Amino acid sequence: MRTRALLVLSALVLAAIPTRSTVAHAEEAPPAPPPPAVNAPAPPAAPPAAPAAPKDPQVARLLEAKKTLHWNQTMGTSRDRYGHAETLVEAPADLVVKTATDFGKYRELHRKFKTARVIGKEGDQTDVYMRYPVQLGPMTIELYEVMRFSPDRNNGGTHVIEARGIKGDMKRGHTIITVRPVDAKHSLISVDISLVPTLPAPQSYVDEELRDGAEDFVDGIRDKSQDKPGAVVTL
Repeated sequence: MRTRALLVLSALVLAAIPTRSTVAHAEEAPPAPPPPAVNAPAPPAAPPAAPAAPKDPQVARLLEAKKTLHWNQTMGTSRDRYGHAETLVEAPADLVVKTATDFGKYRELHRKFKTARVIGKEGDQTDVYMRYPVQLGPMTIELYEVMRFSPDRNNGGTHVIEARGIKGDMKRGHTIITVRPVDAKHSLISVDISLVPTLPAPQSYVDEELRDGAEDFVDGIRDKSQDKPGAVVTL
C-alpha cells in the first residue's frame, strides 16, 4: 500500500513540471501589440507648394510691386518724352481692348478728363476731342487736343491702339495703348503718352504730368475691364 501511494504522488509531481519545449515556446513568444490609441491626433499636413514664379519678367515685376508702375522714357528715335504706365488686368485681352476702344466713354476712364467725346470719323479712324487741366508747377492750365485713333492692330496676340494729335494746344501729341494676354483670365496693359505743349514749361513739370496721366488712364481701363478697382496681386 505504501509503495502504491508513493508512485501516485511521483506521477502527480511530474505532471505539474512543464516540459523544456513548453518553457522555450513561452520565452520566445513576441509581446502583444499595444492597443490602438483613442482620439490620436492626425499627423500635420504638408505645407502647400509655393506657386511657380511667372517666367515673364514684366509680369513678375508687376506682381512683386502689387501696383501700377509708371515712369518717363523716350521711344525709338524720337526725342520727345513719354509718360509710361503698365498694370495687370483681371480680364482677358479682348475685353480690355473693347474697353480701350470705347472712345465715347473715355471721360469715365480718366479722372482728369474734363471732356472727352467722339467728334468725327475718317475712314476707320476715330477723332476724339479731349479737354483737361494740366498742372505745370504752381499753374493749372486747361488745354484741349483732338486725337485721331487708328483701329486696333493685332500682332501675334498683342493689340496696339495708336493715336496722334491733329488739332489743339499741343505741338505734338502721341498715345500708344498696348494690350497682351498673360493667360486666359489675365492681361497686361501699358499706355505711353507724349504731349509737347506750345507753351514753354520746365521738362520736370511736363514729365510729372505725363507719368500721372498715363497712370490714371491705364488704371481707368483696368478697373472698367475687370469691373472692380485695384491692382492684380496674384494670378
